Formats: sequence, C-alpha cells, structure tokens
Amino acid sequence: MKLFLIASESPPVPGGIATYVGNTAAMFADAGHDITIFARSQQPGIEKQGHCTWIKIAPKDIHLLSSSRSHPLSETHPAFPYNVMGYWGALSYQLAEAVIAHIRENGKPDAIEGEDFSGLAYFLLQQKLVGRPELAGVPIVLTLHSSQYMLYPASQMPGYRLSDYWVGRMEKFCTLAADGIIAPTQYIADQAIAALGNELEIKIIPLPASKQLLDPNRLPQAEPQPGDIVYFGRLEVRKGILPLVEACSRLWEAGVKFCLTAIGGDTWYHLQGCPMKAYLQQKYRRYIEAGQLILFSPLAQAQLYDRIAQAWCVVIPSLWENFPNTCLESMLLGKVILASSGVGHGEMLRTDRGHAGWIFDWQKPGDFEQQLQQILALSREDALKAGQQARKVILAISNHSQVLTQRLGHLEEVTKRGRKRTLFPSLNYPPHGHTPYPQSSENEPSVTGRVSVCIPFYNHGQFIEETLESVFASDYSDVEVILLDDGSTEPYSLVTLAKLQNRYPNLKLIHTPNQGVAAARNQMAAIASGEYLAFLDSDDRVSPTFYPQAVRVLEQYQNVGFVASWLKEFGSSQKVWIAWNPEFPYLLCHNMLGVCTVVRKSAYLAVGGMKSVLAENLEDYECWISLCEQGWAGVVIPEFHYFYRIRPGSRLGTSNREQLLYLYEAIAQLHPDLYDKYGSETYHLLNQNGASWLWDNPSRNVAGSTTDLTGMEILTLAVNKLKRMRNDGGLALIFRKLLLLARSRGN
Repeated sequence: MKLFLIASESPPVPGGIATYVGNTAAMFADAGHDITIFARSQQPGIEKQGHCTWIKIAPKDIHLLSSSRSHPLSETHPAFPYNVMGYWGALSYQLAEAVIAHIRENGKPDAIEGEDFSGLAYFLLQQKLVGRPELAGVPIVLTLHSSQYMLYPASQMPGYRLSDYWVGRMEKFCTLAADGIIAPTQYIADQAIAALGNELEIKIIPLPASKQLLDPNRLPQAEPQPGDIVYFGRLEVRKGILPLVEACSRLWEAGVKFCLTAIGGDTWYHLQGCPMKAYLQQKYRRYIEAGQLILFSPLAQAQLYDRIAQAWCVVIPSLWENFPNTCLESMLLGKVILASSGVGHGEMLRTDRGHAGWIFDWQKPGDFEQQLQQILALSREDALKAGQQARKVILAISNHSQVLTQRLGHLEEVTKRGRKRTLFPSLNYPPHGHTPYPQSSENEPSVTGRVSVCIPFYNHGQFIEETLESVFASDYSDVEVILLDDGSTEPYSLVTLAKLQNRYPNLKLIHTPNQGVAAARNQMAAIASGEYLAFLDSDDRVSPTFYPQAVRVLEQYQNVGFVASWLKEFGSSQKVWIAWNPEFPYLLCHNMLGVCTVVRKSAYLAVGGMKSVLAENLEDYECWISLCEQGWAGVVIPEFHYFYRIRPGSRLGTSNREQLLYLYEAIAQLHPDLYDKYGSETYHLLNQNGASWLWDNPSRNVAGSTTDLTGMEILTLAVNKLKRMRNDGGLALIFRKLLLLARSRGN
C-alpha cells in the first residue's frame, strides 16, 4: 500500500501528534508499505528511510517573512498566497499544494490520512470536493486526535475569538468531508457525533505503541521509589493539573507523605491571565519550598522514560482526554496508573482484554485522595504486579500487528465504498445546523447546463471591452451573455456598446432607464435562458476556467446553490481576497464573497433575487444570506478566478460607516428568524472580535490587524492592551508583550 500522511508536527518534536506520526510511520514502513509524511517543520527537506519518506515543510506565512513588508496582503509578497491567510489556513493550503505537486510527479497514493487538529486537511478536502483531478479517486481519511473546538471548553478558553473560532469550523468541516474517520477512543467519537450528528461513521482503532517500548529489552531499568508520584504533560487546565495539585495539597496538610513531580511545558492560564507555571508557583509556594511539589520543564524522551521508570505511580488527572501518550507510554513502561474517569484513557485501562490501573472520579469528593493513599500503601511486589498488568493490557490493543490489521481493513472498506457525494458538506444544515435542505421546486424554463452571464452596465465604456473579452474567452461551451445598460448617459459608453454589439452578435444588449444594480441583475435573471446565472460587474474580469469548474460543482452536489472563487484586485489596488465557504453565523456578521458567482437560476428566483432596497451596497451579500437561509450551500473554489477592479469613485471606495451600519440593520430586518436562530453565536462573535467591518477574513487574527482602524481606534486598542498588561503584573511581562505587539503591527 502507498499511503500519504499530513501532519502538524513530527519527531523529534515533542507532542502527542508527533509521537503518533512517528509510531504510525514505523508501523506501516516495517510491514513493507510505502508511507510518505508531509509535516510542518522549521527545517525543510526530504529524508528517506527504507519504505518511509519524510517531506518536511517550513510554513510560508507572513510571520516568518516579516522582513518583507511592502505589500503584506498582495501577490507581490514572497510568501503569496500563504501570507493572506491566518497561520493554520496557510499551513493547510501549503500542505495541500505540496501533496498535489507530489502526486503530479510521483503518482497517486492508495489513501491519504490527515488529522483533525487545527483543520489541517481542510484545503486538501476542499480541493478534492471541487474536483481537483490529482485527488480524484483517492480516499482521504481523518484521524481524530484533539480538535480545538473540543478543547476550548475543557481549557476554559473563549470559543468565538477569531481566528481560533474559524479553526474549529475548519476542523468540523474536515470531519464532515472526510471519506473515512478513525477515532482511537469511543470518547472522542461521541464528542464528534454530539457536535456534528449521528450520521458520522467512525471506526474505533487504538493508536500504535512506540517500537522502543514494545521491545522489553529496550525498557529503562529502575526500581520504583515509594511515594514518588509523577505527572507528565503540558501544564494546562484540561489536563487537570489544577485539581490535581489542590487535591495533593489537602493530603499534604493531612500529613500524608509523598512527592508530586509535574513534568511538562508551560501554557497560558486564560482565566487568570498568566502562565500556568507562575500561577502554581505562587499559589503552592509552601509545598514547593518543602520539596513536596516539584515543577519540572519538559525532558528529552530518553530522560523522561528513565524518570518515569523510577516513579511509584503515574497520575493522569485530565478533564478532557482522547488516547493520551502519557497513559500509553506509562502502561508500556509497566507503571501503576491513577487516572481520572469519564474521558478517553479509561478505555485504555478498562478493556475486554483486562483491567489495569486505578480510576477515580473528580465529581466524587475525596475519591482521588482515597485511591492515591491505596496506591501509596501498596507493597513493592503489588506495585510491580500492577505495572505488569498495565503493560499486558495495553500491548493487547496497541501492538503493531493488531493496529495495522485494523487500519488496513478500514482503508479497504473506505476504498470499496468509494461513494460519490451528492450533498456538499456544510455546517449550516442538519443534523448539525439549523437550516433544512432546500425543497425541490419547479424549475424555471431554462436550457440545461447553460450559463447566462449577467452584466449590469452604467457608464463603464472604458472597461467593458476587457470584461467581455474575458467572458467570451471562457472554456465553457454554452455561455449566454446578457448586458443590461442601466440608463448610461456618457456618450463614449453608448458608442462603445454599439461597437461591441456589432463585434459580438451573440451578445444580448438591453437598454433600460436607470433602476439600480439590484433591479438590473433581477431583470437579466428573469429573461436568462440558462440553468445557471453568472454575475459579473462591467469593469471586472473572470478567468477562462471558472465557469466549467463552477458548473461541475453545481451538477455534482444537489444542495449547492452558488459557487464563487478567490478574488484578486487590480487597477489601483493589488490586494487579494481569500474567500471561504459561506456559513452561519459568520455570514451574518461579515460578507465572505464577491459578486462574481455562478448561481442556480431557480434558487435565485425563489429567494426573490437581489433587493433594491439595498441598491446602495451589500445587495449581493443579502442574496447569499437568503440562499443559505433557504438551505442552499455556497462553495468557494480555492483558486483566483475573479479579478475585481479598484478605481476612483467605485461603490466600494465611496462606502462609509454610516451606510454600512444602516445596511446591516436592513439585512437583519429582512431575516428576523435567521438572526433569532443564530443570535447567541452572532453576539459572541461580535463581542469577542469587535465590529465586523474591521474584520479581514476568518482565518486571520482580528486583534492583530489594524489596516482598517482609525488613529483613535488604534490608540484605544493600544491603551486597552496596556491596561491588561499592567493588571497581569510585572515589568518584564509588559515589555515582552509590547515587543510582541510591535512585531504584530509590523507584520
């Protein structure tokens, strides 16, 4: 088998996913399968080890190329197009492009595996869904590790702050779009089902063990030390470090003798606004000074294993956990385990192959303390027996032969299934969304497959020729072009229209009194003969390949109502606009698309087209909301097909804040039920990110962008940040944050 694996991290980087990647690569390669790993790395390059190839990719984002600041949002930036996306969006896109390029040079794999964390497989799946030929017929499987949208509540973090919020949306999309889903535990599978619906088909397959720890001859040799309790893992809320130390402090106060050593990297404690390690040091200083609590920085793997081997017991107190390597490694090392209940590692300690370790319930007062004292009272012989049982239990489910057989069987099932999707995955719709799928309706009289390009025109004589040339250069064979002159008064424009009508005899030219762009588009839609409407402004351009790609998506997915693309500005601006599939509730706050879309005519007419009351601006934005409200999904092809001219006097340039505020109110009044359904989520988005007209795109950090802020707004932002810094305490912290703030502004 030829397998690709894309990963956010890989060995020797410490971390659960890196450990998984290393173990999985070894498992497949040792069995003779060819596996290629595409992984984020600070040291790019290609390494080959037998059947295993490591393609290490350094992220190309604006943060790593901060010296190039002349046009940070344009295609002139050396990291284009990665610089215009947030970090995880850029990384997802970069890895997808690397995979596709590798396929073109070396052929298709039998399958591709991605991870859920940070939506890393987002663009790979999006490219496959919109018809990228290199990915046709290649199943993409998703392994659930630890989606951020699951971790935010467990870590007591705000869940609607951009770009973190959008990462969660990317993760959910990947889960819906994958051809197969693997979960190491039923616990995380149930979490995904609770969030996204019971239609998900999830295969439970444990993670593979480390080759080193599978070999008993390579295990560190040490006698367990009575009273030596070890925690290892990040110092973070969801790992349960806070209730763990608090429970231990009660035992110390009661005179119970033992030492807790916490080994792990520091994290930010959001509720207190400080590093977790600093918080623990301050609150539990007396126990640290007494030698009862030791806070250790992360250790190299060999040192860590030696240290764990000395422990009497390893405690795993997590509030949220999947299939933690801390538990896997501790069991393989033959340690007594004391673990929290109700999370994933309970399935590692309680299996049909046997039981191992002690499990306590944080919801039962005193349960942890009681069970820890039982462990402290064990004889050396009983402790060794318990550790041997733990190793026996985990070997039965995580040995390479067992896991590989299950993995290959699942890939075979997914490949055989090979279903062709007829519904595009979207978070707006049941069972995970509020909006029902569109109801079947009588089709308007139209020619099947025909694209009717609708171009409103008003005094754009100097641009229209270029626009029409781009349309008639389309690779799509059945295109109808309708040009509606909306009461032009400029003589040059009227003469130009007459010349173009003679040049293009198939051009349908209509003259009407001035009625506004919304009414003009609606009039063209009513007379269009095509099954699909393609909107385009009279000073813009479209790529030759956009219409055939858009039609292919509309023909495949019966729930897709409109298709758009990424956008490039030209004329007096060189900016680019990375668009995303429109989704509620984000779409209620901020427009995600340009006007250049291909829309089902029947769907457009069913929602009443574009509203003339919004003729000043945002009429297309309201139309996308209406289509989505009626159950139609919008899809964005992640390529630049729309070229948007920026010129003096354009509607975009003359828009002001008062106008936008009024129009947002008007849109909300047109959709009261929709805003009621998503009111809470919309509130959280606006509350945590500020006014939506200041947003760039959902994958970028809103707080770090000041390009659209006024001087007073920038000053206010800086003052508020300084207030928070002062409250956090310490001049060193203030200066460190000021440095980070300066760097973000520079980028």
